[in-house]
Amino acid sequence: MSLPLELKLALRYLKPKRGKGLISFVGFVSMFGIALGVGALIIVLSVMSGFDLHIKRSIIDATPHVYVLSYTGGIKKEKIPVIERKIYLVKGVRAVSPFVFVQGMVKAGSITTAIAIRGVDPDGEKEITNLYKKVIVGDWECIKSDGSIIIGKALAQQLGVLIGSGVTVITAAYRITPFGVYPRSTFLRVCGIVETGMYTIDNSIGIVSLNTAKALLGSDEITGLEVSVNDIYKASEISKEISAKLGYPFWTNDWIRMNKPLFSALKLEKFTMFLILTLIVIVASFSIISTLSMTVMDKSKEIAILSAMGMTRERIAKIFLYEGFVMGLVGIFVGLFMGLVGCFVIARYKIITLPQDVYYISTLPVEVDPLDVFLICIASLIITLLSTYFPAKQAARLSPVEILRH
Repeated sequence: MSLPLELKLALRYLKPKRGKGLISFVGFVSMFGIALGVGALIIVLSVMSGFDLHIKRSIIDATPHVYVLSYTGGIKKEKIPVIERKIYLVKGVRAVSPFVFVQGMVKAGSITTAIAIRGVDPDGEKEITNLYKKVIVGDWECIKSDGSIIIGKALAQQLGVLIGSGVTVITAAYRITPFGVYPRSTFLRVCGIVETGMYTIDNSIGIVSLNTAKALLGSDEITGLEVSVNDIYKASEISKEISAKLGYPFWTNDWIRMNKPLFSALKLEKFTMFLILTLIVIVASFSIISTLSMTVMDKSKEIAILSAMGMTRERIAKIFLYEGFVMGLVGIFVGLFMGLVGCFVIARYKIITLPQDVYYISTLPVEVDPLDVFLICIASLIITLLSTYFPAKQAARLSPVEILRH
């Protein structure tokens, strides 16, 4: 199958000619600019997608999908079975488990820092989160022994403790002694270290059994119930249904609402980066305008001869539309290759490291989204085609009579 005459001429005009090196060089710069823009867009958006996905996975692994709490404070033990039955009636609920939340300070030697302790049922928690899979030292089952605690990796490093070390937990709950009122403090043994992948969690988390958490608070009540759902992205809807089913004084919260500011910021940042880096492609498209305009001026005699031979203005315009299209297509494919290779290198060799206390993670995550890649290529192609319109229109308006006269 032979190529259309317009495309053949466009390809011929793209070939470098002796004495016409400037046009070829500008054309090469145009294609390289588009490739650079497309490659940068793919890498940056893939990193943003990877960062967003990593944070979501870390949050989901470490926290329940839905919390059920009470406005009156704690929930009495005898009410738990009734509440659980009502929650299971809501479609999409997978598992329910009680928890106790304790805020306080933890002390090891001369070092004291804040800690957020979660008292859980070790067996029930396996149906709620993946914390049991994140234990890197020790054993998840060790918290079944009262007086034992699993702490985050960053917190363990900060306190300078290892497996078997003892820590003292001081809570806001108080106890009355003959010498006055004192904060409640308990000695716990570190039996495991967990790493969730998020520095903010690993720097403050402590996990104990329900009985140990109740002892820390000096109360037999639980803080609330943890709920896991089948579809994590429907957590907000299920949360509302649970709240409606239970009624006052119970209320719910979910992982999406709790982290909405973070996800909104990531989404805005990704969109902003897309707009900024698209400017590279737009700048490169101006080079295409320059290249095609110079080509029109250089090929004015050929255009006049083609017009005299009967080629219509529309077909002449197509020659330069094809030329710009080919330049854009080559630039996009080269940029696509550069971007995907760059993503592979970053993901495979972990060449970029990050401070965990600032970026939550230690290495740059990469997640190539096919939709993002498709939109980048389409947007770049549209910008390229728009840039070819004016030179093509200029070529179509050339008067063959005036050109041939001179």
